[in-house]
Amino acid sequence: MKSRGSIVILVLVAALLNIGITAGLIYRKGDKFNASAGLLEQKPLPVTLWSFNSTAVDEMVSELKKEKEKLEARETDLGKYAARVEAEKQELEKVRADIEAMRDQMSQAIPRIEESEAKNIKGLAKTYSSIKPTAAVAIFKELDDNSIVKILSFMKAETAGAILAEMSKEQDKEETMAKRAARISDKLRLLEPLKKAAPQA
Repeated sequence: MKSRGSIVILVLVAALLNIGITAGLIYRKGDKFNASAGLLEQKPLPVTLWSFNSTAVDEMVSELKKEKEKLEARETDLGKYAARVEAEKQELEKVRADIEAMRDQMSQAIPRIEESEAKNIKGLAKTYSSIKPTAAVAIFKELDDNSIVKILSFMKAETAGAILAEMSKEQDKEETMAKRAARISDKLRLLEPLKKAAPQA
């Protein structure tokens, strides 16, 4: 009986030693498994592009940001340039419109003698040439500048000069007749040649 009990005790001690040794190996290895014991060893995760920081990648990202900022600044400059060009274009259009308006105004200011009215104007010029300059000036006060210019254009130079000289001596409520005489003289210089009336169909 004693011999059988000793054998049982030895078996238990051997089992405990085996368990203790195995536990010690597992504790020393941590989470790793021994392949010889039929267990798998944990493998590290594969390395990917985004699993670590790279100086080259950081520099590339920085350069891309700088290029983007340059492009945005260039787009801003182009927008300002386009706005300035549009403003200058509108200004040029305004200047051109002003020039057209001035040309039309000047064109209307220049007197023209049509062939259809030439006969009547010649008759008036002959009549005013036969009266004294003072009387002609008194009548001319009631006429517009273009009408006076047309009449004077059919007079002899000395007769028209005498009337303008008399006109420059007169005084008017709004302006001196001298200024009006100068304006009429300038219009006489700009007077367009006689235009023939268009033939009737």
